Amino acid sequence: MKFRYLLIILITFSSCEIGSVFGPKIPKIEIDKKDLGLSWDRKGKRRYHDVLLSGYVVQKNEKNVILNKIPFYEGLQEGDMLGYYGDGTKRHHRNYLHGKKHGTHLGWYPDGSLKFEYHFKNGINVGNHKEWYRDGSPLQDRNYVNGQAMGSQKVWRRDGKIRANFVIRENGKKYGLMGMKRCTKIDTKKQILDPYKGK
Repeated sequence: MKFRYLLIILITFSSCEIGSVFGPKIPKIEIDKKDLGLSWDRKGKRRYHDVLLSGYVVQKNEKNVILNKIPFYEGLQEGDMLGYYGDGTKRHHRNYLHGKKHGTHLGWYPDGSLKFEYHFKNGINVGNHKEWYRDGSPLQDRNYVNGQAMGSQKVWRRDGKIRANFVIRENGKKYGLMGMKRCTKIDTKKQILDPYKGK
């Protein structure tokens, strides 16, 4: 019983570093994205002065606020990629495993409301992917199996009306409302709809 408690305590304290429990420990080296020593090799791996990069590539704004912090281990993205707006509020959180998207990816609007939630496994889309408009109303609700769109797929217009609502079966066939075409001309500057005249 004491061993279990000791194990839980060790895992809790060691998980403070990115990747220290479930992946490699990323060195606390930060390299500016504009650094001329950064490059990509032919295999798509990140290098710093011709050595495979293990550390963070950071992008900052003119006020020295971090906009992106991307972890690399031996040239591949590894762990939690974090993005921020210019005022420091969180913009996105994306996880990578051996250079591939993995786990839950989340994005937020500047006010903190959720913008998207995607799921990946070893670089492949899996499960439910959702997007929202800034006001919190749904934009998309899509489902994936092994990287392929499968099952219920929905898309909403900004006014809340359904734009697409269909199901993709195992045979690849789609059933339902695929989308709608407007028979009107949209004037984006005046924000008005002109009826289609047939010309």
